[in-house]
Amino acid sequence: MTIEEQEQTGNINETMVENVQQQFIEAIKSQEQLGRSNARIIRYGVLVLLVFFAVIVFLVWSQQQNIQKTNAYIEDMTKGVSSMTRAIEQMQSNIGSVEAGIKEVAHHTQAISNSIIQPDTSVAVLTHIAQTVQLMQEDAHGFSGSINNINYSLKKINKQMQSLNRKLGVMGQDVNRMPSPVKMFPF
Repeated sequence: MTIEEQEQTGNINETMVENVQQQFIEAIKSQEQLGRSNARIIRYGVLVLLVFFAVIVFLVWSQQQNIQKTNAYIEDMTKGVSSMTRAIEQMQSNIGSVEAGIKEVAHHTQAISNSIIQPDTSVAVLTHIAQTVQLMQEDAHGFSGSINNINYSLKKINKQMQSLNRKLGVMGQDVNRMPSPVKMFPF
């Protein structure tokens, strides 16, 4: 081989080596950019996950307070319903007393009617009528007490119903507010 051919071959080899070096440097630069890009994507991904985690913790925390409030309302309402149940039971007992009293008055009225129908106008009949009227008066006083107890029970039930109605209204407002933290997110 001649010197000229060797120089050409050397130049071609040098050119090829330079091309390979240039391609290698470009490949390294490309890998560095890709690595930086991947690192940036990973950083943003971790940041987004942290933000989502914080949002989820906030939502759970805010809903936990609302759920605790709702549970307290339900417990209060349960106590109110129990009180109303006791008042209704007392009222039923009082109504039973009134019914028994009405039967007694009817019995006394029948006794008076029977005494009046008899042709005997003796003192014993009149005394019997007077005693029967006195028993009817006592029954009437018993009615009055039973009716007062029924009125008291009805007032107590009315008060409990008003209290339950207020608590249900507040609980409804709280339930309507519960999804508000979620509404701020577009998804």
